[in-house]
Order: sequence, then structure tokens, then C-alpha cells
Amino acid sequence: MIEDIDIPAIKAHSEKLVRAAGGETLDWLPYIERNSPRPQSDLIARALILNALVNIAYGAPIPVIKKWITDNGLTAYLSKKERLLLEKRNEDLTDQEQTDLYWSMEALWALIWAGGLTSDLPIDTPVSKTMASLLPNLQKNENGASFSAKMHLRSYTQLYSMLDLYYRANWSTNNARLHGGPSGKISGDIVMERRKALEWLMDSESDWDNTNANT
Repeated sequence: MIEDIDIPAIKAHSEKLVRAAGGETLDWLPYIERNSPRPQSDLIARALILNALVNIAYGAPIPVIKKWITDNGLTAYLSKKERLLLEKRNEDLTDQEQTDLYWSMEALWALIWAGGLTSDLPIDTPVSKTMASLLPNLQKNENGASFSAKMHLRSYTQLYSMLDLYYRANWSTNNARLHGGPSGKISGDIVMERRKALEWLMDSESDWDNTNANT
């Protein structure tokens, strides 16, 4: 766990990557402490749910998505907001709900990385065009079994290191937005969504609807 990793070295590497992408770093930004990552089963369930919900942003009927979630045994993993959303009609979704559903694909991409299905998660690169091919095709009513079998939770060191990178990149984009500092090729929206997923994954007590992403 945290006592077994070289935190200063991880911090230095994260800062190097942020600067390489054109962002700014803050030397005295505190270290993060995360000692209770979630189990692989939580990772898989959350990824499957996000994939299902992203389909709504592209016009999938909510009742169909709700049934798929139920049929795949994922109902217990839904957050409170997600349960309420699945009771709505597509035409009743707010613009903000539609936007949130669309951007959650970035959180999903971070979880796919955490499950080892993609090799890296660069802070200056959007979701890969290959993502859909890695996930169940809900239009064909594919279940989550094949995807679940391929997912293997990365090591604590790998997860902590990536969270540290996104924590520091998130500070850079917030600083750029609030104070005009440089953010280079780093998108604040992408970083925020991916950091949310990594924060949730690294804290078993966290709530998906209210994940702490302070910097």
C-alpha cells in the first residue's frame, strides 16, 4: 500500500508529464493518501454501468438500458442519481444530464485502463476510437460476461501513480481556468472525468455521485 511506494518519485514523474503536455505544476501541492482501493468486482460493475448509460446519450431508449442493467445483475451497483435517471423518459432528460452522460465516457475510459484493457491513459489524449470494440454491444444485447473476463485490476502502485498524475493535471487545468495559467494540451473536462473515476476506484468509502476531487 502507500507505505510501500516511492511517493516523491511518483510526484516527480507526474509533474514531468504535466509539464510535457504544456501544463503548470505546483511543488507544494500535497501528496494524496489512498489506502483502500475497491475490489475488481466493483471496477467491472461500474464500467458496465457507465457503458450502458453512455448509450443513452446516443439515443438508446432508457427502458432498454434499464432492462440490460437488471438482466446483467448490476442494479445494486447503481448510484442514487443513476436510479432516478433510469426512471425518466429520454425526452425528459435535462441538457445537463445529457452532457453528463456524454462526458462519462472519459470516466469509463479510465476504468478500462484500470482493468488493463488499454496500455496507457495520457492526460492530453481523448478516448480512443477502439473503446467501443472493447465493450459489450448493447444494440446486439451482448451481456457483460466477455468484458468482465478480460478485466484485471492493475496493481496499487499503478493505480496510485495514475491518480497522482490526474490529481496534478486537474490542478493545472483549474489554475488555468481560475488564474490564467497554462494548461497546454490538457483538457479540463477530460481530466476531471477521469480523475473522478480514479478517485472513486481508490477509495472504497467514496460515493460515485459525490466523489471528492479537490486540489
